[in-house]
Amino acid sequence: MPLNLYPSIRASGSVPADWKPQKGGALKYPVRNAVLHTYLQQLMPGKWQKVIKYGSSGEVLYFEHVSGQVADVKFFAND
Repeated sequence: MPLNLYPSIRASGSVPADWKPQKGGALKYPVRNAVLHTYLQQLMPGKWQKVIKYGSSGEVLYFEHVSGQVADVKFFAND
């Protein structure tokens, strides 16, 4: 399960350039999958959380480190 670290969700290349986040439209959860949590800790030790961010044309799911770096960025367009 190779995951890449990115400085932001835009830097991942997964989010369209015209996507704009909704104000207050983010949900953040602790990483509950133990295997995934261990893997993320190996990438970069510290606090990680799962984020769902809603926006203009869809939602972005990713894992965010306390430093602001992100991993496994996925974009899901609104139908």
